[in-house]
Amino acid sequence: MLTRRIIWVITLLLMTVIFVFSSRPGDLSIQDSAWLLDRTNILDEEEALDTTNMQSMFLQRKIRKAAHIILFGSLAILIYASIYGYVGKAIKTGVISWLLTIIYAITDEIHQYFVPGRAAQIQDVIRDGKGAFFGCIIMMVLFLTIEKLPSLYKLINKIYNLNVNRIYIRKLSNE
Repeated sequence: MLTRRIIWVITLLLMTVIFVFSSRPGDLSIQDSAWLLDRTNILDEEEALDTTNMQSMFLQRKIRKAAHIILFGSLAILIYASIYGYVGKAIKTGVISWLLTIIYAITDEIHQYFVPGRAAQIQDVIRDGKGAFFGCIIMMVLFLTIEKLPSLYKLINKIYNLNVNRIYIRKLSNE
């Protein structure tokens, strides 16, 4: 149960990080992308901040798109890990995790509407949904595999307190 609590705490921390990044005004968001371009030696910071530089604007846009997919994919993975066993097995947990992540993405965009220099964009929700979808697919494949292997499933029982022995015995008696 301690592991499950830790997963919940990490999930809430990531949601907080997303909220904090969404709270930053548009000009600071551009500076964040420019900082990353500078640190990765793709462009120096001055070039990256030049709004007339087409390459810089293209790269910043790609960074922000990738950030949406990565952050919300990670959030979906954590939500999945947090709720597995509460709502059902692998596939049902995946669907619910995906929906919860999209709901959070929608509230994030509504929040951005009120931040200076930012806007609520349906394209961002779609990107977030894609990232969440990939995160959920990864977790569903992982947990479907775990559910089929008794030794791994017993390990999950320790983490999630699912009472696997009864479930596994019931499966054996049905075969």
